[in-house]
Amino acid sequence: MLTVADLPDGYVTSPPQAEPEVSAAGSVSVEGCGALLDRFRDGGGGVRFEAGAAGPFLAEELAEAPGAVGVLRTLAGQCATFTDTDGAGDTTTVTVADGGLPGLGDESAAFRMTASGGAGDDAYTLGGYLLAVRVGGTTCTIVHFGQPGVDAAETEAIARTAVRKLQRRQ
Repeated sequence: MLTVADLPDGYVTSPPQAEPEVSAAGSVSVEGCGALLDRFRDGGGGVRFEAGAAGPFLAEELAEAPGAVGVLRTLAGQCATFTDTDGAGDTTTVTVADGGLPGLGDESAAFRMTASGGAGDDAYTLGGYLLAVRVGGTTCTIVHFGQPGVDAAETEAIARTAVRKLQRRQ
């Protein structure tokens, strides 16, 4: 439901990607935690935006999935820290913590995620938020991240805009 006009200055609609942002040919150290990375791997079936080569990046997906917020809460609790190892053996350490954002919609969950790996000149850190907000029977999932991170106030403003648009649609 989000459009470029809803976002802070500088965002554009992302072109289709030839390759996912995070390798799909990997394995995670904690069973089930790969689902948290899936949003970064393919962005889901929704719309994607970006505001530069290092981000911020934004993905929004709507689904008739009233239980999705609870599923996300459960996964985040099980996956506070885990590693993802790609096909070449390179590892990324991922942490998941409470996002500290206010509740939105009828039910919501927000988590701050960081991913870091590499060494020396190849070291990297990505940070951002994964949110799920339910309004009625529709769940809006938002991923907002960048290198090294994104602004919490900007994430909250984007999420509030998405929720207002979803509430108007109900």
